[in-house]
Amino acid sequence: MNDIAQITDQVLTLTQERPNSLGKILRGAVGQLPLVVLNYTTDAMRQELARVLDTGQFDAVQVESVHLAGYLPLLRAARNRPLLLCDWHNIESEVLSRYSQHAPDPLRGLAAFALASQLAGFERKVLEQFDAHLTVSERDRAKLLALRPGLRAFAVDNGVHVDAFPAGAGGSEPRRRIVFVGSMDYRPNAQAIVAFARDVWPAIHAARPAWRLTVVGRSPGPEVRALGALPGVEVTGTVPDVRPYYADALASVVPLRIGGGSRLKILEALAAGVPVVSTQLGAEGLALRDREHAIITRTVEEIRGALLELDADPALRARLAAAGRALVQSRYDWSVVGDTLARIYEQLAEQRRGAPAASMHGSLAAPPS
Repeated sequence: MNDIAQITDQVLTLTQERPNSLGKILRGAVGQLPLVVLNYTTDAMRQELARVLDTGQFDAVQVESVHLAGYLPLLRAARNRPLLLCDWHNIESEVLSRYSQHAPDPLRGLAAFALASQLAGFERKVLEQFDAHLTVSERDRAKLLALRPGLRAFAVDNGVHVDAFPAGAGGSEPRRRIVFVGSMDYRPNAQAIVAFARDVWPAIHAARPAWRLTVVGRSPGPEVRALGALPGVEVTGTVPDVRPYYADALASVVPLRIGGGSRLKILEALAAGVPVVSTQLGAEGLALRDREHAIITRTVEEIRGALLELDADPALRARLAAAGRALVQSRYDWSVVGDTLARIYEQLAEQRRGAPAASMHGSLAAPPS
């Protein structure tokens, strides 16, 4: 929150209501807004948003994910009708659909599949209600365009502050830490590390008893916290700084089976000069080439062999570390990403000033990213 306050004129915070309450579940099942949207749609937020829109004048409003689309009627009714952009961190229906295939039990799988279908229909309707859309990858942009050709959609990569991670940090001593970094209250992260630690890590630990699997991230639930009882596993919970955990890491693992968008955890590890071993889905949406920038495996189980190979081949580790950091420096540093987003806003503003309202739904080519 302090970081946001440094770059904004004003930050307003509201307490989020309890998600997935019985009332919201019932309304989500029979109403127009899916449950995942209702969880973020509150009277308090409507009132505060209405007040802000009434007292200020805005050129554009960037809505962070389809979860907040319940506020579209208020935004569209604003007195100066700002440009409305939806920032798609993920295509949420796709994430839910993937989860339904890996749910811990059939009932939750069926519920996730039903919600994914409902959300997909909602997303298609939302597409035409924004003036433009931002995605975190060309892959996600293409998926939106397939749903509505001619849509104003722009790919703006996720980013990382590369200079915050000193090049070559960590020294030359043997590295025995394997890290997994991510918010543990995000279901794809929790599911991934629980499965990896229980199904794959025991064989790795047997081959390398001195190694430690370190799970770094906020709000670990009971299943994740329980991993700390496994041999060679530690669960940190929230940490003030992730850099010390990267500094002595042999590799960062990304054993995701579900998810969407692109993975900040990969960009962060590459910026820190730490080799990444990821599943294909984990590396999705990023311009990574297998064995040039990272090791990308077909299955979670193949991560074991990749880690042992890295341990045995210092030249491979050094090559991946150098190429990975060079990639994020040239393409994914926030300075590069920020310039891309600024150009998009400039183009949208110029077209709006020079075009009649009837042409506002035309396509606009995205700048190179």
